[in-house]
Amino acid sequence: MPVHETVRWSGFCIMRTGGRHGHGEIGEKMGPVAGYVLQADDEPCLYIAGDTVWCPEVGAALTAYQPEYILLFGGEACFNEGRPITMGSRDIYEVATRARLAKLAVVHMEAFNHCLLRRDELQAFLQEWGLLKQVCIPKDGAFFFDI
Repeated sequence: MPVHETVRWSGFCIMRTGGRHGHGEIGEKMGPVAGYVLQADDEPCLYIAGDTVWCPEVGAALTAYQPEYILLFGGEACFNEGRPITMGSRDIYEVATRARLAKLAVVHMEAFNHCLLRRDELQAFLQEWGLLKQVCIPKDGAFFFDI
């Protein structure tokens, strides 16, 4: 069943959120972004941002849902020209500092040859800003949220 806005079922709710899969003309050509917020009765809220960069839509989702857990697609994927189409270090910083109480996991790292941001680079950046306790960079195939 496609989720266009919100689906509720037996104490479980899925809300669709927006985003931007890049900046400027490339972002427009990439088309719509689907992020999702998952909420169940008496359970923590999970926000899966989807293929997006930091943008007002991501900020609005953080404000509206105040998730306890956030899954970000990082890697700072780029084409041969233009700005990144997925989150880079600064984007992840923006999410982490606006959702201070949330635990974040950054996936999609080193997943494709167009992902320019490596795990060790992101880890060094997060260390510099004191965000390593809040932001997890799991290895491929690892479990990352201790719920």
